[in-house]
Amino acid sequence: MQMIKKMVLSETFPGILLIFFTFLALLCKNSSLSAIYTDFFHANFTVGFDHFQISKSLDLWINDGLIAIFFLCIGLELKYEILRGQLKNIRAVSLPIFGALGGMITPALIFIAINYSHDFAMKGWAIPTATDIAFAVGILMLLGNKIPTSLKLFLLSLAIFDDLGAIVIIALFYTDQLSALAIIICLFCIFALLLLNYYHITHLSLYVLVGVVLWIAMLKSGVHATLAGVIISLFIPLDTKNKKPYLHEVLKDLNPWVVYFILPLFAFANAGIDIRDMHLGSVFSPVSLGIILGLFLGKQLGVFTFCFIAIKLKLAKLPENIKYGKFYGICILTGIGFTMSLFIDGLAYKNSDIFEYADKLAILVASFLSAIVGFIYLKIVK
Repeated sequence: MQMIKKMVLSETFPGILLIFFTFLALLCKNSSLSAIYTDFFHANFTVGFDHFQISKSLDLWINDGLIAIFFLCIGLELKYEILRGQLKNIRAVSLPIFGALGGMITPALIFIAINYSHDFAMKGWAIPTATDIAFAVGILMLLGNKIPTSLKLFLLSLAIFDDLGAIVIIALFYTDQLSALAIIICLFCIFALLLLNYYHITHLSLYVLVGVVLWIAMLKSGVHATLAGVIISLFIPLDTKNKKPYLHEVLKDLNPWVVYFILPLFAFANAGIDIRDMHLGSVFSPVSLGIILGLFLGKQLGVFTFCFIAIKLKLAKLPENIKYGKFYGICILTGIGFTMSLFIDGLAYKNSDIFEYADKLAILVASFLSAIVGFIYLKIVK
């Protein structure tokens, strides 16, 4: 019993859990359980009353709702490090920003260079720009204490900025229309959160109440609802009025729910991709090559190059006691686009099968390559 408890509480267990549910989802989707798996996650759940209802399939409740809590946790951690921790220095916090820029620009250019002659294919230029923060964090958890905290923080920070960039891309290029009324309600909610923070109010229920309204408004606005989690995190006070730690306590309470429930459930709901009708030969099509080269090579090269240039120009600095070799391993992990890339793929091609699923297969190949190569690299390099 003691051994099981020790294993569950180990740093690597959440990562193992995430990988397990990823492969379990793939197994379910590609076996006789496929129909049960699909029906379960596509079952509609309605919340609300009378004329005010939100009806979504279970997988969307997970992706839009529960993952907002994950983003809240990441945002809280980032806020703490910027104000009190290792990112207090402007040059330290600017490093992941430059990395995120390189990680979006370079893959997009690679995809465009390969697919510029095909108008419909070009709609997917943003597919390789995304990083799946949940799975990247899962690989880090799998590595345990082999990875210094400063590098974990760099990946978390970069992924946040990367996902904010993805949300902007989705809003500008893949959203048919934005709801002005919903955006106004979002702004009112942000103002309410600002007041709560200004008056140093630490009743979590008030933040939850305003946060739920903000999430609903964001859902209706056309902007990705997970952004609500990041926004809420900005306004949670660091300390109580008596100078007792508050933000850290909130983070401590939320963290077990995120690593042991939300992330494994997210993996199980999203990793179920039917690969039975996919042909390996299709990975050599222009769309596939654009995605694979963009995610696997473009991401790591873009992140590393932009960071390296920023460091040399004294605009950013490498975390203390970190060598470029180890740093490059983290850059490789940013190529895990997985669910974020699949999400953008669905928006870009409207779930069309014109490429015979070559686009989805390419996302899987590039993401698994980035995860496996990144994991092995970080295990080997000192």
